Amino acid sequence: MVSQLRDQLLPFQLERSGLRGRLVRLGPVIDTILRRHDYPPQVAQLVGEFVVLGATLAGGLKFSGSFSLQARGDGPVPLVLADITNDGDIRAYADTRPEAEAAEPRLDRLMGKGRLAVTVDQSTVGGQTYQGIVDLEGGTLTDCMLTYFRRSEQVPTGMRAAVANTDQGWRGGALVIQKLPEANPHAPEAQDAQEDWQRTMLLLATLTERELADPALSDENLLFRLFHEEGVRVFPRHDLAVGCRCSPGRIDRMLQTFSAAELDDMADDDTGEIGVTCHFCNKTFTVDRDDYKKS
Repeated sequence: MVSQLRDQLLPFQLERSGLRGRLVRLGPVIDTILRRHDYPPQVAQLVGEFVVLGATLAGGLKFSGSFSLQARGDGPVPLVLADITNDGDIRAYADTRPEAEAAEPRLDRLMGKGRLAVTVDQSTVGGQTYQGIVDLEGGTLTDCMLTYFRRSEQVPTGMRAAVANTDQGWRGGALVIQKLPEANPHAPEAQDAQEDWQRTMLLLATLTERELADPALSDENLLFRLFHEEGVRVFPRHDLAVGCRCSPGRIDRMLQTFSAAELDDMADDDTGEIGVTCHFCNKTFTVDRDDYKKS
């Protein structure tokens, strides 16, 4: 079976209603990110959901920098972070505790009580940083994100997400549709728009997790299967890729911030080397303690 998942974001429009949406379906990208770590299956699936939803939401914004979904909680998985640049480079990781191995595969069981932060960081290019925060609520990240848009953004939003470990590796996808508020909610055309929205949400609810993560189902066939009565127009795709920003230079700048005593504690007693492992890509950088001459 040849995979149809292209590691791309596909914007689209429903011609009948004018509503716009975005579809992300990931193959090798999500498989690479998840296989870099030895996560329990339920944790890998959770991280994958952060990846597919983060990429889909980032695709609806204009920014220069990075978009991130970051959740912190008091459960067996205290931290999950997915980060996507405006160029489509994705990285993600989770911190886990031993009890995560036996935790129920639900957001509220894995992460416990905590907060989800949605951040657009443009500081690296001299821009502003925007952040919204919502409590972790619900059994899935989708539940939590729908709460975020309802409370913080007040933007009607529909979304579906799925991640599965198939015979071709980890695969995943997400579909998001959002409705802009009407200028006059009492105008006749606004009432028509509300009917369009309700009809579209009913159709979206028929989308299964299996379809979203199915390597044999192309993006176009998925959209046609779901919205063929609405008429679907697709727009140019955007490539997505695995993109970690770790480098020897970044490691060097980070180590420069530590004191001599801290560097001594980090160094191996036998070799005098310091090993620094990137949380995202799991790559270890090794440097010589003597390269940092601090008294």
